[in-house]
Amino acid sequence: MITISCTKKLFELSNFPEEQNTSQNDEFFNWHANVFRLARRNNIIFMNNKTRYCFILFGVKKDHFHKVKDIFISSLVENLQFEKIKQEQINKYVANIDQIRFTKTYDRSVLGSMIDMVRMTEFMVEHYLPLKEMNIKKLNKDLNHSPIVKLKNFPDIMMKEALSN
Repeated sequence: MITISCTKKLFELSNFPEEQNTSQNDEFFNWHANVFRLARRNNIIFMNNKTRYCFILFGVKKDHFHKVKDIFISSLVENLQFEKIKQEQINKYVANIDQIRFTKTYDRSVLGSMIDMVRMTEFMVEHYLPLKEMNIKKLNKDLNHSPIVKLKNFPDIMMKEALSN
């Protein structure tokens, strides 16, 4: 099971069913999510609590929220494949996603890291214009190769290590 801790702003926009965070999931299976506007579009950033690995869904529309489980899984798989992570490691992680629970955010450190990634996205997106031709996977890869001071490491390296264990 995956737990996605959503910001209040994302809950208001999405109408996800909010549940109490009672599980003692491994932090590797917990994610935080936030919505932000860029280029007059809603975008969602998902960040793994343990590794700070993140990916952005660009140009999210209302109907995407109804299929969030499928979109989350497919986007995660695509981004991990783009990182050249072995398919069997990806499959092993995705096999644990039998359901997704949505809870309130609880880790200010992860929220701070997400805000930093959003700011970097706002700065870096200029290099990926025009928007219609933007390669979001390349942007996500570049974001994940930005150091996280709190972890004293890079999210992409930490994710690869966590998946190999």
